[in-house]
Amino acid sequence: MRLLTFSLCSFCLSLGALAGPYSIGNFTQIKLEYQYSDYLEYEYPNPIFFEYPGQDYRQPAPYIVDFPENRILAKVSQGLGINDVLHVKYQYSDLDANKWQQLINAKYVRNLSASTEAHIAAQITRGSGKFFSRMIEVGGKVDWAGFVLAEATYSHFRNEIDTAGSLESNAHALELKFRQALSRSTAFQVKYGYFFSGGQSPDFFSNTLTFWLSQFLPTQTALHLEWREHWNGSQFRSWSPGLEIDQYLGWATNLTLRARYYRGLPRDPSQLAQIGGDFFESTSLSAILSHHLFPETVITVKYRNYISDEGVVMNTYLIGLEHIL
Repeated sequence: MRLLTFSLCSFCLSLGALAGPYSIGNFTQIKLEYQYSDYLEYEYPNPIFFEYPGQDYRQPAPYIVDFPENRILAKVSQGLGINDVLHVKYQYSDLDANKWQQLINAKYVRNLSASTEAHIAAQITRGSGKFFSRMIEVGGKVDWAGFVLAEATYSHFRNEIDTAGSLESNAHALELKFRQALSRSTAFQVKYGYFFSGGQSPDFFSNTLTFWLSQFLPTQTALHLEWREHWNGSQFRSWSPGLEIDQYLGWATNLTLRARYYRGLPRDPSQLAQIGGDFFESTSLSAILSHHLFPETVITVKYRNYISDEGVVMNTYLIGLEHIL
C-alpha cells in the first residue's frame, strides 16, 4: 500500500497540486508563485489569443499558455469544516507592454462521503483586446482507497471579444478521467477531453485523449509514461509522448524531471501556410525541486527549456511557496 500511495501521490505533486489537509477542518493554505520567461529572439504571438487558421473563433487561453513573460499567482484554500473547502485564485500574466491577462477563480469542494467528492467553480478572465470570459464548472470524483478513481468535469464558457467588430461565443468543455491500480506499485490512467465552441464564428471542436502509466521503484523513484493524442475540427492532429521521473531525496525533498516531445500535423492549406514544412514540432525539458522548509511550508523552484522548429526558443523560471496556517 505504501508503494501504491507514493506512486499515485507523486503524480499529484508533479502537477503542483499540493492538496490541503481536509481532515483537519478549519485550515488555511496559501500558495504564491512568480514565473518569468525569456524569449531570446522570439516575440510572444499577437494577439494573445491563438486564432485557428480559417476560423474566427479565438480560444480564451494563449497559444503558449504556460509562457507569459511575467506571471504572478496567489491562491488561498480555506477549510470550512471537515468536509468543505473553498479555493480562491488570482493570476496576472504580463506578456509585454501591450498584452496582458487577468484571471479570478473560485472553487467550492464538498466531500460527500469518504470516497466521493463534488465541486462547483466560477471564473472570470479579462485580457487585452477587450477580451472578457466567464466560466462555470461542475464536477465530481469517486476514489476507492486509491485503487480506482473516476472523475468527470463539465465547464461552460461565454467569451466576448471587442476588437474589429464584437465577437461572442459559447464554449463547452468535458473531461473524463479513469485511473486503475494494476498492482501495489503500478497504476494506469486514461483521460478524455472534449471542447466545443459555437456562436457568431464557425463552430469548432477538439478532442484530446491521454494515456498515463506510473511505476514506483524500490529506489524511491516514480516513473510516469504518457501518450497524448489531439485532433480537432480544423483538420489538425497532434501526438505527444512524455516522460516524468519523480525522485524522493528524503522526507522533505522531491525532485521531478520532465521531458516532452510534440508533433502537430495540420492538413488545411491555410494552416500549412503558417509553418515551414508539413508539420510542427517542439521539445520541452524541465526540472522541479520541492522542499519542505517546515512540515507546513513548501518552497518550489522550477526551470523549463522550450524549443520548436518555428524558431521559438525560451527558458522559463518559477519560484513558489505554499504554507498552511
